[in-house]
Amino acid sequence: MQLIIDIPNNSLADKIIQILNVFKSDGAKIKIIEDQNSAQYKKFDYTDDEIEKNWKDILMNTKSDSDYYKSELYYEDRGDYLMEKYK
Repeated sequence: MQLIIDIPNNSLADKIIQILNVFKSDGAKIKIIEDQNSAQYKKFDYTDDEIEKNWKDILMNTKSDSDYYKSELYYEDRGDYLMEKYK
């Protein structure tokens, strides 16, 4: 499971990181991303030709989180979506 926290300032970030570091001994991994414009967040725009030629590689490198659809978070997100849709 992944947890993404958007932290507004560095002093609060330091406090939260100290709390999360306690769980490292239990196997938690903490990854700090300073800027959402980093390569991890880069969106790729492929042309139709590129997709046609490289579809298999693109598909094999796509991350799938199939457990999300079984999680409580999915039901909450789906409920929020439907409430917004049918206002």
